[in-house]
Amino acid sequence: MKRVNRLGCVGVIRVGLAMLLPVLLATPLGAEQITVRNDSVDDFDEAYIVGNFIAGEEAGARLTSPCDGTIVAIHILWLEGTTGHPPSLEQAIRIYDDNLGFPVFGTVLETLEGPLMTPGGMNVFEYIDEQQTIPLSVPVTAGQNFYVALEFYNPTDVGAGSPSVVRDDDGCQTPRNVLYGLLAWWDWYNFCTLPPPFQSHSIQGDLVIRAIVECPGVTGACCDLNANCTDGLEQGECQGAFETWYGGQTCAGVTCPTPIGACCNGTGGCLDGLEQADCEDNYNGIYPGNGTTCADEVCVLGACCLPDGTCQDVVEVVCLDDGGTFEGTGTACATTNCPQPSGACCVGENCSIQTQTNCTGFGGEWAGPATVCPGTPTDLCPICDDGDVAGDGDVDLQDFATFQMCFNASYTASCKCVDMDNDLDVDLGDYILFESALQSSSP
Repeated sequence: MKRVNRLGCVGVIRVGLAMLLPVLLATPLGAEQITVRNDSVDDFDEAYIVGNFIAGEEAGARLTSPCDGTIVAIHILWLEGTTGHPPSLEQAIRIYDDNLGFPVFGTVLETLEGPLMTPGGMNVFEYIDEQQTIPLSVPVTAGQNFYVALEFYNPTDVGAGSPSVVRDDDGCQTPRNVLYGLLAWWDWYNFCTLPPPFQSHSIQGDLVIRAIVECPGVTGACCDLNANCTDGLEQGECQGAFETWYGGQTCAGVTCPTPIGACCNGTGGCLDGLEQADCEDNYNGIYPGNGTTCADEVCVLGACCLPDGTCQDVVEVVCLDDGGTFEGTGTACATTNCPQPSGACCVGENCSIQTQTNCTGFGGEWAGPATVCPGTPTDLCPICDDGDVAGDGDVDLQDFATFQMCFNASYTASCKCVDMDNDLDVDLGDYILFESALQSSSP
């Protein structure tokens, strides 16, 4: 059934405007916040308060995203004809997709329930919850149209000076302004073609309903201190020491600078800013790594405790390359007690883990650093005559097989009986003794 238009008797009030400027949101380094709007209202311009609305009606703007970004805030200008009106709690602010065609609101992308509208300036909405803990964040793509609409809960009486939404006075852009309301019936309407008091034949305008879209900054290729390249980084993400940013480019189109670092002469001297090949080939120096500098004291000598318990005064990079522990720049072997390595110690048939000094102090035989006591004691500490690996009372070809395995090879527990000179290796000296034992055991 056709409904009576209950808006025809409402007037429009023209007011001077001193806008309340919103505070900019915190943005990621390099990102940009762009105000998306249809209206032309700026500070101290004139605007028209629009009414009258009833509960359930929605006034909205159809906006276009300037980038692949995120809607992070909504701005709605809310003015009053006569001062003194308190803030009003309205029904909702909704962001709609434009997937059904103008002027019909599409899919709801986000809802801000119960917005508190304060008369006298621009109302800013950055959160979707009442406690203001969940930031507004609606992804949009470049060129995407969307609607921002305010649903009224409180009726407006503009003729009596009550606050409401506002429009400019320099023309209404179609299809940029919308109304969901009750005219002849509840429906979506093109705001620009509405009868007075919304628009008039002589003066028309766009609603002051805006969105803030956060657009990512310009990205590019980033070369790190090792000449590795990463695509798609903003400049603020490529500001480390020795990093180089190429805005608007990709790694395929850039050549990363050759890495440089300090160059050490091995006695404490240092040069800055040399490539590794230049340092090693032209200066016979030691290169401590890409991105190092003399100020980092990378060329200052220090005590280096090696795995065998000895100590050398060298730069840190040399110490680490040799598997040592660097005691710190400025330290010296003369005042450093390096921990002595431990290993398997045979005292008769008994095996235990000892330092070499402790082992020989017990009259034992030390198997070397990092050796262990596997299996039964006789696995590492067998009782055998020199060369008699099999323990059968003679030295023969069966024992020679073990000698061959141990000759000039890594020393293991099985090599003990063919270590004829007991110096923890099996070499030519042991061969001469083994050959003599072999001959003396021959029938």
